[in-house]
Amino acid sequence: MKIQYLRHKDIVFEKWDNCIDHAINALPYAYSWYLNITAEEQWDALVIDDYKAVFPLPFKNRVVFKQIYQPFFVQQLGLFYTDAALANHLHYCVEQIPSAFRKMQLQLNTFNEMSSSFVKVKQKITHHIDLHKPYETLLSAYAVNNKRNVKKAMKANLNTVTLNTANELIAFRKKYLAEELAGVQNDNDLERLRKLLEKALSLNKGFIKGVVDEHNQLLALCFILKSNKMLIYLSAVSSEKGKELNAMSLLIDGIIQQYANTDFIFDFEGSMIPGLARYYKGFGGVEINFPVIQK
Repeated sequence: MKIQYLRHKDIVFEKWDNCIDHAINALPYAYSWYLNITAEEQWDALVIDDYKAVFPLPFKNRVVFKQIYQPFFVQQLGLFYTDAALANHLHYCVEQIPSAFRKMQLQLNTFNEMSSSFVKVKQKITHHIDLHKPYETLLSAYAVNNKRNVKKAMKANLNTVTLNTANELIAFRKKYLAEELAGVQNDNDLERLRKLLEKALSLNKGFIKGVVDEHNQLLALCFILKSNKMLIYLSAVSSEKGKELNAMSLLIDGIIQQYANTDFIFDFEGSMIPGLARYYKGFGGVEINFPVIQK
């Protein structure tokens, strides 16, 4: 096994993306186009045996050192591999991260098992729904409150629509999430999200769904990243009226119904927040752990 540390300029993106295409644990976050937008082309990598496995290293330049970090809109990274035997080399890869990266906080993926004295390791959770079952079976796993919320939205004559651009979703985030995200995400982050959504739409790697009332007024929007047999609930926002009428519950239920009896997994991308975790579990979401490494 040969591990190479490659700077961004030396990465062969065609080989990189081919590795992700064929990786056992492929996730869309790891594609070169996705990282080039979310990390603003500031990412290096570890590459094993001529791109049989890859480990992206997004970084920020500090005054006297580099810091590996988790970019916004990227839930999981870590080691991606085309050969199951290479999964066992995760610890060795982490130890091969150059010492120039003096600080690190990086979320690995659900296939990466990590325990180490070299770095601190903690666990985060996401929630998955395996959609290979009939919709009626998936619906039976809903909590009573989630079923009630969907019925309430239906009685309000709400309908789902598909949007072709990210403009409305970005505008909705500005209007309805600005206060909540103040000090966490800024206008540059929002512009990066817009670029990400437009790129994903152009590559047919996702879709935007909305909910409108009987007057065709938008109440809720979400972007679903669709790739590698995953439906990832990447960005979602509701208006005040949308929250009141449970528009997002109708939207999520509609996606589950559309993709029932397929080999997709719906990933809620979280959450460690108890209220959100309860809401996701209410749709039948199952807790899935992934490690976070720090030094």
